[in-house]
Amino acid sequence: MKTFFSLVNFVVGILSLLIGLGNFLFLSNNPSGIVAGGVAVVVGASFLWLATTALFSSPRKS
Repeated sequence: MKTFFSLVNFVVGILSLLIGLGNFLFLSNNPSGIVAGGVAVVVGASFLWLATTALFSSPRKS
């Protein structure tokens, strides 16, 4: 289950980063496009952080 969660977060993070970078760099004709691209990049980075944290975390021992 942890692997599936990490895989979904990784895929969503990569797609969000691609959309955000595309909007931020190539498609932004107004300031709101730049802001939306920046928000998408932050969301994508947080999804990638969640994926790596969940994948490489070890279970707690009681």
